[in-house]
Amino acid sequence: MNILEIKEIEAGYGARQVLFGIDLSIEKGQRVLLMGPNGSGKSTLLRVIIGILKPYRGTVYFDGKDISKLSAEKRVRMGISYLRQYKNIFPGLTVQENLILAGYYLDQQKLKEKIDWVLSIFPFLKDKLDGRAGLLSGGERQALAVSMVLIQDAELLLLDEPTAGLAPKAAEEILNSIKSAQEQLNNTILIVEHNLKLVSGWVTRVLGMAQGKIALDYTDIDMLIKNKGELEKLYFGAT
Repeated sequence: MNILEIKEIEAGYGARQVLFGIDLSIEKGQRVLLMGPNGSGKSTLLRVIIGILKPYRGTVYFDGKDISKLSAEKRVRMGISYLRQYKNIFPGLTVQENLILAGYYLDQQKLKEKIDWVLSIFPFLKDKLDGRAGLLSGGERQALAVSMVLIQDAELLLLDEPTAGLAPKAAEEILNSIKSAQEQLNNTILIVEHNLKLVSGWVTRVLGMAQGKIALDYTDIDMLIKNKGELEKLYFGAT
């Protein structure tokens, strides 16, 4: 069963159109990599799905329901969580306040259980709960941002470059934690990530975007990695 369906989505910013007639279906439980050159529309597509960017036209369905006219907050409550690439924590609040804010709509017992759970995934945050989030290192900040998304107990996770700007070791640790959480939750993931090696063997599908369109669709990432011609066309020669 499809958890997400996108039909004829066209979107952009003012007069600058970025997405052109996107049609896409994602099944429950899939781990989908969304890749492509900068400016190809990856982040814009995620913003349309979560509802912070209204498309010019088209329809978004989540779990069989038309959510096109719903606010981002209502989509979160329905079971979609979004990790934005930048400004994804509240630096002036403590780590614990960030976690509480992320699950503000959960009852207290459920919120406590979710916070305890994410702290088991990122145990190094336990000693920093009372510290200001803005004082965390880059890797710790991203761990907090991912924790805030996981607390929402979503059926669909939209992750926009969760390892951006991190050192290789920190990036690997973040991805491994996301993998571990997904195994426990068995939810659906749509992730933007440029390092194919980090997600090789884990993602079950690869979508490539170029010039605002879906340019390729693979179910075998290793086959795509071997097919250098497809990758070169996607990044340097898509038409």
